[in-house]
Amino acid sequence: MATYIDSITLILALVALFYYSHRVVRFPNKYYKLSLLAIAAYLLAQSSWTTAWFLGDLWGRDLANYVWFIFNTSVMVLLILIRDKFK
Repeated sequence: MATYIDSITLILALVALFYYSHRVVRFPNKYYKLSLLAIAAYLLAQSSWTTAWFLGDLWGRDLANYVWFIFNTSVMVLLILIRDKFK
């Protein structure tokens, strides 16, 4: 069941990847670039963690956790940066 739920966020991330890659080229700014980094980190973390889990690869799982850290950090930084946009 978890793989089905993960598929939903994977599809959303792919849609966001196409959207933000277009935005970065047309209107480059730090928000779009950081968003693109977060999307890429998510896709890498999710796919590598799931693959490592299916294979029983503990080292790969641990490496994927570091990529999750990059994703989580980039999302939190993005949220901090956009806080002033909505005042």
